[in-house]
Amino acid sequence: MADQRKLTYARRAQKDLQSLEKRFALQILADLPLLEHPPWPPGKVKRLVGTEWWELKTGDYRTIFWPDRTDVVILRVVNRRDLDRQMPRVKPADLATWLRLHRTE
Repeated sequence: MADQRKLTYARRAQKDLQSLEKRFALQILADLPLLEHPPWPPGKVKRLVGTEWWELKTGDYRTIFWPDRTDVVILRVVNRRDLDRQMPRVKPADLATWLRLHRTE
């Protein structure tokens, strides 16, 4: 396999998944392995305009992630209606600090 990435979950993404109805969480968890093997399917995965973040579409939910070298950091899982309201709360500087603390190299 040419390019394989490891999924890393931010604490907030874990909380998002735990708060969902079980059937939605299972659908999202079934889609996440797609992110381990770029290139990602167009239409299902796209970059968010004007940001460093990407989204994976699963029904009415969006998994917001950031590809970083050999990792894919899962940042949030939000309903598509809440996407614009939730994304300004994800700060690149906070993400960089979190990655330094949690990177397992």
